[in-house]
Amino acid sequence: MDLIKQSKFGYKLDAASKIDVEYIAQKGILICTCNASFITDKDFRDIFSEIGEMVKHHSVKKLIFDKRSLKVFDQPSMEWYHIVWKKEMKQYGLKSYRKILPKDSMFVKSVEIGRAKILAKYPEFSFEEYDIQYFSSVEEAIEQ
Repeated sequence: MDLIKQSKFGYKLDAASKIDVEYIAQKGILICTCNASFITDKDFRDIFSEIGEMVKHHSVKKLIFDKRSLKVFDQPSMEWYHIVWKKEMKQYGLKSYRKILPKDSMFVKSVEIGRAKILAKYPEFSFEEYDIQYFSSVEEAIEQ
């Protein structure tokens, strides 16, 4: 599956419109913008496997993940993303993550619960190994 295409900023991933991905080469930033209210575990893994190929072949230092369109998330996806995907991407220099969550207190609470479940299930995992920060806009996330 070759979804990576050239764009005016660098490279773009065509992920069937569930997640738009733009790489800003001069800043080493990958912006992932969700366009769906829910993404299945299979779709999430397929999309992030392609994103991983971009990380491996380009100098990506920061990933901005705009989740504002999501209503719910899939816990197995979240576990795989943190435990498997992030660990692999760290080997390629990606350690900074900027997240933009929906303005939905239930979603934010479910993320907190999901993180706690990951720590309980994988006690060797540490969120502190990564530079994870939360912002309210893509513009803020790019600057920080």
